[in-house]
Amino acid sequence: MLLPCLPSSGDRSKTIALITAIASLGWSILLGSQFDFQSSAMQFQAYAPWLQGIGLDYTLGIDGVSLPLLWLNNLLVAIAIFASSPVSRSRLYFSLILLTSGGVNGAFTAQNTLLFFLFFELELIPLYLLIAIWGGERRIYAGTKFLIYTAVAGIFLLASFFGCAAFASERGIISFDVAYLGSHPIPPLLQTVFLALLLISFGIKIPLVPLHTWLPDAHVEADTPISVLLAGILLKLGTYGLLRFGMGLFPEAWHAFAPYLAWWAVISLQDY
Repeated sequence: MLLPCLPSSGDRSKTIALITAIASLGWSILLGSQFDFQSSAMQFQAYAPWLQGIGLDYTLGIDGVSLPLLWLNNLLVAIAIFASSPVSRSRLYFSLILLTSGGVNGAFTAQNTLLFFLFFELELIPLYLLIAIWGGERRIYAGTKFLIYTAVAGIFLLASFFGCAAFASERGIISFDVAYLGSHPIPPLLQTVFLALLLISFGIKIPLVPLHTWLPDAHVEADTPISVLLAGILLKLGTYGLLRFGMGLFPEAWHAFAPYLAWWAVISLQDY
């Protein structure tokens, strides 16, 4: 990102960031115009070998679940940048917003669980800084609380993905590719363990009761455009992750958990 390297100018930084966000929105709309809504298969797939020794490849794809979320993310980022008031260190401020948006876009399109984890964590530090630097009076407390909760969520997420990949490995070959993991059925007991880990991780991100206590502080202390991004799109990563990986990789455990998840959702809704 070249925005921090530009000469200091709040208006110029905002303009460049807004043009970038609108271009990203236009790109996602263009993809949608070429998307086959009659197909359930992954489309616009991109693949590049990366760290194959640990099963990490750069694998992206879009389907009917991820495409609307890409639209939502890019639209809200453009709105948040447009609505942002003049701030100090504007180049850093808008750069962090764009970096957060890039991490979210990557998470919605990642077809490798380890790559998803990297994108999932990529938005952690930028969002922490956006809260801790430009937030309200208790911004350091709110930002640190958000950082700790999200870091813990990442630990449970990584444990679930590692367990799933270790079980599916064959003859020393380890892959975190979603299609590869889905082609290796996991015993129901292990599915239950791995799904439970995902529920804790994504339950923090959604957030579900009683894993939600970081959210009120973050919302109150964050600047208004950042609060819009937090509520409008970043929390959707948790629900998306449950649908993409919980339902997709652990269908038997998901079927068993479904009634309890419904009650958990109702209880969480009542708490809000």
